[in-house]
Amino acid sequence: MSKTETDKATTQQYDNYPDPDAIVHFGDASEALVELVEEVLETSENLSTSRDPLLETTLLVEEVDNE
Repeated sequence: MSKTETDKATTQQYDNYPDPDAIVHFGDASEALVELVEEVLETSENLSTSRDPLLETTLLVEEVDNE
């Protein structure tokens, strides 16, 4: 698969998901690393994370308004 085809497939993969402020891909990273990053992001008062069952381990990051 060419880079263009891969990019197009990745874009289509996210069409069914909400529009996050950031998407963090981990690829082959260990579950421990993913959990560590998720916990660190969640300690912020302005960020919220969620995990979606995509082909790769992925975190969707949203900015939240805590006013």
